[in-house]
Order: sequence, then C-alpha cells, then structure tokens
Amino acid sequence: MKKKLSIISLALSGALFSQNIGINTNAPTEALDVNGSVAIGTSVFVDPNNYTASPQGFDILGTDPQSAIVNGKIFKVETLYTPIIIQPYSVSNIYRDDLNDLNLQIPSDKYTVLITNFEAIPSTSNINEPNNGVYSNTNMKGRFVIRTFESGGSWHVNIGYPSLSTQYTSARYTYNFDVILLSKRFYKVLDESVTTYDLNGATSGEAAAPPSGI
Repeated sequence: MKKKLSIISLALSGALFSQNIGINTNAPTEALDVNGSVAIGTSVFVDPNNYTASPQGFDILGTDPQSAIVNGKIFKVETLYTPIIIQPYSVSNIYRDDLNDLNLQIPSDKYTVLITNFEAIPSTSNINEPNNGVYSNTNMKGRFVIRTFESGGSWHVNIGYPSLSTQYTSARYTYNFDVILLSKRFYKVLDESVTTYDLNGATSGEAAAPPSGI
C-alpha cells in the first residue's frame, strides 16, 4: 500500500512540476497529452477563444460516420475532409463553344460540386476569321448552359451554347470557373430527383411540404 501511495505521489509531483499530464508518454507537450485512444462518455467542449486565424489554426472536430462506436469517433479532420474546398479551373483552346465533357476526376461518392465565377473568353486559330462570340444572322438568342454530372464515379462538366454557335469553325474559347467541393461527410443530398412546382401563371406560391429527410 505504501508503495502504491509513493508511486501516486511521485506521479502527482511530476505532473505539478511539468504543468503537463502525460498518459502513455514520458514527454507530454499539452496540458493533457494522451498517446492512444480516448473514450468520452458525454460531451466535448472546445474553447473558441483559442482559435488562431491562420491556416495552421483551422481545425475541425467531427465524427466519423463509418465508426462502429455509437455517435462515431471524434477526430480532427485534415484538408481532404474540410466542409468546403474551392478549386479554380482554366480550360483553354476549346473547339468553338463546345465543352461537351470534362472529367474533373473528383470522386462523386465523396463530394458534391458546384460551378461558380464562370467566364468565357473568345479567341481564334485563324486571324482572318475573328471570333466575336456566338453568332446568329437572325434574331435568335440563347444562353450558356453550365452543368455538372456524374459518370464513372467522378464529376464531369459540360458547358456550351446549345441554341447558337460561333461563325467560324476556327473559333476557340477559354472557360474560367471555380469548382466548389462540398464534402458528403458534412452535407446530405436529400433526393437526386428534382422537386417541381406548377404556379399556373401566378407570381408566388407555397410548397406543399418541406423536403423529405430534413
């Protein structure tokens, strides 16, 4: 009994001297430094005042949905699993205005993607055939169509002007845009189908019910 008390006394005195407590480590660097797994029975509180406004201070406390433990494992996620990632793209020398299929190689089972900040810059491969943008010799008008779609487990981009085209086949385009990646660890897709409403010519309306699943 005396031996156990002596060991506890030495441990406490060492902890008070170093101001850090280490479990399974002889050199704790934090107030509580645990080298191993930690089971927490109720809640975890994070002091927002300790946040550092820099990339090094940007940490997220999340739960792993694949964990077999109830409520998941608590962990600090890395850049791959941050809620929002923004990646700029510049696609040049596109034939006329037709970007039919650009494979982004972004896995669709991990992310949902959005396209923002779109810019279309016309150019030409023949100086004698200028590219003044989409062309029409009538009053026909149109618009750029920008969409993302899933194929083969990754996200693809399709951009074009379906109702019109350039005047010459030598025309080229550069498309600049940002891809916003939303991690599916943090965002839930309620339904792949489109929810539609018919306003019957009115200017306002009301949904019959909120989306299922929220």
